[in-house]
Amino acid sequence: MNTKKILLLLTATLTLAQAAFASGVAGYPNDTFQADLTNKVSLQNGAKYFINYCAGCHSLQYQRYNRMFKDLEIDPEIGAKNLIFTGAKAVEQMHTGMSAAEGLKWFGQTPPDLSLTARAKSGAYIYNYLRGFYLDDTRPLGFNNSIFAGASMPNPLWELQGIQKPVYSEEKTCATVDGKEACETHSTLTGFDIVTPGILDKDPAKNKEAYDQVVYDISNFLSYVSDPSALDRMRMGPWVLAFLAFLTMIFYLLKREYWRDIH
Repeated sequence: MNTKKILLLLTATLTLAQAAFASGVAGYPNDTFQADLTNKVSLQNGAKYFINYCAGCHSLQYQRYNRMFKDLEIDPEIGAKNLIFTGAKAVEQMHTGMSAAEGLKWFGQTPPDLSLTARAKSGAYIYNYLRGFYLDDTRPLGFNNSIFAGASMPNPLWELQGIQKPVYSEEKTCATVDGKEACETHSTLTGFDIVTPGILDKDPAKNKEAYDQVVYDISNFLSYVSDPSALDRMRMGPWVLAFLAFLTMIFYLLKREYWRDIH
C-alpha cells in the first residue's frame, strides 16, 4: 500500500470517527450532539442544573470547584454561595453528599461518578439518555429509559421535562413454515407522549424546546468536565501554530544559508 492510499485511509477513518462522536446513539431518541466549550453561558447553566439536580447522587471526583469557577468565569464568592451545598471548600473535589451505602440502599447500586462519562460514552449519549426516561410500572422506581434499558434511577429532571409515556408502532410480519402461516408482531419505540407537563413553559412545545436546551447545557458541561484542559488547548492552539509557522520560516532561511555554497 503506497503512501497516498494510507493517507486516504487515515482521512476516511478520522472522518468516520468524528461523525460517530457527534452523532446520536442506538435507540430513541437518537439526536446529534456537538459540544461547544466556548459557550460560557451554556456551561454555567449546565453546572447549575447538574449541581441542583444531579450532584445529590453523582460526584465529579476529578473536578474541583475552584477550577470550575475559573474555567467557566464564575465569580468565586457567587459560586461558593450558590453551587457548593456539601460544606466542601472551593479547593476540594466535587463529591456528592450521598454515601455509597445510601446509594446502594435506595437504588440497588452506588450511583457512578460522572467525571469521565462524556469521554467514555460521548456527549450524545448523555444528551439522549436524559431525554429518554418514560413511565414503566414494571420498574421498582416507576421509570425506565429508552437509551439504557433497566436503568435503576428515576428521571432526576422529571419536573422540568414532565412525565412521559412511550409510543410504539407495530409491524406484523408473516412467513409460511411447513405449509402453515406464522405471524409475529414487532413493536418499535417511535416517540413519547407527555402525561404530566413540565414547569419550564405552559406551552408543551416550548417546554420541550426549553428542556432540550437544559439537557444540552448539562451534556455540554459534562463534556467540559471530562476534559477541562480542552479550554487551554483551544486558547493556546493559535499561538502554538503561529510559533511553529515562524519557526518553519527560520529553519527554511537557515537551510538556504547552509546550502547556498553547495548549490
